[in-house]
Amino acid sequence: METQGEFEVKSAPEKVWNSISDAKEFSKSLPNVKNIETNGDKFMIKFEVDIRKYTSRFLGASYLSNMNTKFEGELKDKVQNKHVAIDGTGYAMGMKFFISLSVDIFPSQNGTKIIWKAEIGAGGLAKIFGESTMEAAVKDTVGQIITNIEDRLNE
Repeated sequence: METQGEFEVKSAPEKVWNSISDAKEFSKSLPNVKNIETNGDKFMIKFEVDIRKYTSRFLGASYLSNMNTKFEGELKDKVQNKHVAIDGTGYAMGMKFFISLSVDIFPSQNGTKIIWKAEIGAGGLAKIFGESTMEAAVKDTVGQIITNIEDRLNE
């Protein structure tokens, strides 16, 4: 599945770049991060995803609340103050998924315009929970990350 969007922040392109081109800084925008390890542009993040509002749709499995997730990724195609891509593979409930995120940065009248595009392959998770449930969960999580980025860059 694919999702995309754009937004503007008051910060200069350099601050935006520093916030998204460094794995430790970027992880501050992710919800429920438990641990992050970095090695240059490669990183591994462990976090929880709150799935309570989705699991009741799935066979009444309301007892499932947090899904422990591990994601190994790499910052790629970096062009200072202009572009970065994040590609990686994650594991949740023993199943594999992938994420490819592309972020473009443009100076604007009031700060910086950010255009982003994410492609997510949910694999076995979509088979278990259903494509529409996974799509809703992904869109909610990506929306939360984007809101966190906006909030951090508008401080």
